[in-house]
Amino acid sequence: MRRASVAILLAATAAVFVACSSPPPPSGTSMEVEELSAQVAELTAVNQRLEAENRELEARVAELDAKVKELELRNQNLADRLSPEEREVNLINPRFPPAVGGEPGWEYHQVLSADLDNDGMEERVSVTTNAFWMEDRKEFGWDDGHPWHVYVEEPDGTRTYLFSDWVQLGKLDVILDREGPGVFIVYRRDGGMIIYRATYQGPGQFRTVLSYQIPLSYSATWANPDMFR
Repeated sequence: MRRASVAILLAATAAVFVACSSPPPPSGTSMEVEELSAQVAELTAVNQRLEAENRELEARVAELDAKVKELELRNQNLADRLSPEEREVNLINPRFPPAVGGEPGWEYHQVLSADLDNDGMEERVSVTTNAFWMEDRKEFGWDDGHPWHVYVEEPDGTRTYLFSDWVQLGKLDVILDREGPGVFIVYRRDGGMIIYRATYQGPGQFRTVLSYQIPLSYSATWANPDMFR
């Protein structure tokens, strides 16, 4: 009986020793875990939002890149259209022999004067076509097309033709380019407008380039001066 009591006492003592020697559980562990879990969840949400914003920005960048490429292509096309070095043209058609404005059959005749070759003397630039003058109406009659001529005339009468060709459903005007000097040959037609620039260095010496063209619908119409009276 005594031995059993001693055994029980020893077991109790050992249990107390083990309990005293084991480290106590850290204080607040579950609270810290919850806080860390909340932070992880918050960071995960922020990361997902940033990823969504990044995808949106990437899509926007791709869209802007496409627009930049489109603008670059349009600018290149425009540069090709406006490049005088690459668009030199010959507006002399040998099928239409030179004509002189004011002579019979060539009553339509417009003239401007300027020193085009910087020699100190003015040249005359003439535009003429064979539209027929209607004396009773005091106006010109027009067909669907006419041969047109643009030429530069020196004081001694020497002529250099810049344009000799057929113009269908249209007309020519000449405008002085004071910065050149040179002249713009404006070809207006139902389908749009073509502008040529001609530089004149002397008799028989000239260069003509396609300066610009404006395509229009064939249903477009030019303003009538009578509309503004």
